[in-house]
Amino acid sequence: MRLAALYRGETRDARLHVAVDGGFVAVDELAAAARRPDLAGLRDVGDLYARGADAVAELRTLAASATAATTTVVAPADARYAPPVLHPGKIICVGLNYADHIAESRAEPPERIVLFAKFPSCLIGHGDLIRYPAITSQLDYEGELAVVIGRPASHVPASEALDYIGGYTVINDVSARDLQFSEPQWIRGKALDTFAPLGPVLLDAAAAPPVAEMRLRTLVNGDVRQDASCAQMITGVPELIAYISAGITLEPGDIIATGTPSGVALGMNPPAYLEPGDKVSIEITGIGELVNTVAGPQ
Repeated sequence: MRLAALYRGETRDARLHVAVDGGFVAVDELAAAARRPDLAGLRDVGDLYARGADAVAELRTLAASATAATTTVVAPADARYAPPVLHPGKIICVGLNYADHIAESRAEPPERIVLFAKFPSCLIGHGDLIRYPAITSQLDYEGELAVVIGRPASHVPASEALDYIGGYTVINDVSARDLQFSEPQWIRGKALDTFAPLGPVLLDAAAAPPVAEMRLRTLVNGDVRQDASCAQMITGVPELIAYISAGITLEPGDIIATGTPSGVALGMNPPAYLEPGDKVSIEITGIGELVNTVAGPQ
């Protein structure tokens, strides 16, 4: 099952959809046909996960039986994508989680897991513009696998951590390198408005391949910049969930960005930072391609 939050018409009112026959069908339509009011009114996957495991299981059943012949299908070309999670309580990011990225960043391997945070105001959807803030001149991209939490997780052992994942999506950890490295905290360098493109869809954990079989590619204006297996993560997804949940309760809809491989602009000689008009495309196996264009300075 693949899920997308799509805006209705020209509004910013999003509704959850499932992928059917090459397009998307509103969950509201499936819920009405099946007389399942408990699935009505879902805006995003955060809403779905908040309603519990029974709601997720029922939606999987409805999605598996839906066809274009019996539903109204939105073509991908006509879809206006919202982030799959609209208002996460937390966006927790992992720094320096690929050895080759540590090397290109000329950083020392960390002695422990590096965490930082972004805010919901960072989120934009597939096709939205990344703002180029006037306060930076070193705008960079970081293609990453994002994990979306499906149920409350506190003190979860790594051996059970996968059971707490709702699904996987793509995130771009947009970074202002001059701000990131000139200030003691990474907040401004990592958490400015539009600095977390997310989507285009969420791949249900029940249908996802193992993370080690996923491959990530980032292209800028069609040129491949990053190309790596997610198996190269230093700290795997189960261990990340265990580490974070040991002191921070993860809630349905929370996002974990798992780190980026080598190939970012910072690591090039000379650095090839993003410019207005650049198109950034990030692909991950089984999920799809997240595409965003850089707007002019603001």
